[in-house]
Amino acid sequence: MDGLLVDSERTTRTVWQSATSDCGFVLTDETYLTLIGLGADEAEQVLARQFGEAFGVSAFRERRLARMQALVESGGAPLKPGAREIVAWVASLRLPVGLATSSRRSEVRERLGDLTDLFTTITTRDNAARGKPHPDIFLAAAASLGVPPPECLAIEDSFAGVRAASAAGMQVVMVPDLAPPTTEIANLTTAVYQSLVEVQAALTRSWGGDPPNPE
Repeated sequence: MDGLLVDSERTTRTVWQSATSDCGFVLTDETYLTLIGLGADEAEQVLARQFGEAFGVSAFRERRLARMQALVESGGAPLKPGAREIVAWVASLRLPVGLATSSRRSEVRERLGDLTDLFTTITTRDNAARGKPHPDIFLAAAASLGVPPPECLAIEDSFAGVRAASAAGMQVVMVPDLAPPTTEIANLTTAVYQSLVEVQAALTRSWGGDPPNPE
């Protein structure tokens, strides 16, 4: 969701860095990149390990949530180019389309609005024992759609997401946001595109105007 459908990673980075600063620590851009795709709980634990016992997770979370709420109330972040179009297009083909996100369910409609109504199923961090880069969220999403993982195409923007979808046995297309793919990450993908508009165009070309039969 964040960084792929919603253009939120830059504003979210500002929120996390500001909340970290409120607590007397410095979250660098380099370290923040390692958090992208992780659930909030997992990301907080990364910071706790890095900053040590003096870092209060509860105080940080309080500041982070307050700053994020202020961001949402000010209008939040816009959808990425092509986000609404590609979800609506897949839905119009009568293909099941699922959202698999490390965010909590309470955050999904807050970020996506009525776009949530186009998804067949929505799988969140609340539905999985472990977050990305573990495959649990993607396996749960595939099960909710009734589709075997090898027959699923996952679209991801983060390293953690690519690793998770690949570990689930899915084909993965990457649309990088803040961080371009490393060789390792690129090798886990079927293709890398610069936007969801490009992904939709590529799928249209590969199907030759004749999309897969959902039956």
